[in-house]
Amino acid sequence: MKPVIVIQNCEIESPGTIGAYFKDRKIPFNVVRSFAGERIPEPDELDLLVVLGTPTSVTEYRKHDYLINLFTLITRTIHEQKPILGICFGAQLLAHALGARVQANKVKEIGPLPVQLTDEGASDPLFEGFPAEFKVFQWHGDTFRIPFGATHLAKSEDCKNQAFRKDNLVGLQFHLEADPDEVPLWCDAYAGELAEEGKTKDEITENYKAVAENTRTLGFKLLDNYFNLIS
Repeated sequence: MKPVIVIQNCEIESPGTIGAYFKDRKIPFNVVRSFAGERIPEPDELDLLVVLGTPTSVTEYRKHDYLINLFTLITRTIHEQKPILGICFGAQLLAHALGARVQANKVKEIGPLPVQLTDEGASDPLFEGFPAEFKVFQWHGDTFRIPFGATHLAKSEDCKNQAFRKDNLVGLQFHLEADPDEVPLWCDAYAGELAEEGKTKDEITENYKAVAENTRTLGFKLLDNYFNLIS
């Protein structure tokens, strides 16, 4: 297997526990820091593409050359029928590449919040072994519509579309990979958004620490399930 290519689109939003999973399972991977101008690979250089988040909205990705190049990589990878796992912005950009609309959500979701599996999600192999409801880390203001032909897998009270799968293409609006040591950096960098929502850094970090270990366990389980799907 070729190394997994992980596209990091923002300095403080690292692969987190996804990187820990690859190391634990001895799966080779390379992190491409797109925001720093590192070369976006060609589809024939990868067997799996993972696309991480960034505060940039998909509605404005055309203002950034590195995100234009990333969108091109995603569309070409889809064309070659290779698997893609998109997280937050990565899920939104994947949905956009599949023809679905990305738009502002009715509220910003920030912090550890519950999501629920849909009936389809509860029976989908991607979420095998998951409870019907579980807490994840959220930090987003946009949302995607479910692409044509994809299955709607998860939802929350304030954001209907939290996860989808179309064959080997998976989009997750939420973060199972967030490192509790990095969440304070998110709070500092996006302090204005916290203030707008009436939340504090201490509130976010302490609440996440309480669920981070379970979130990590679920993240590993989801990746195990995903690799079983695409193998």
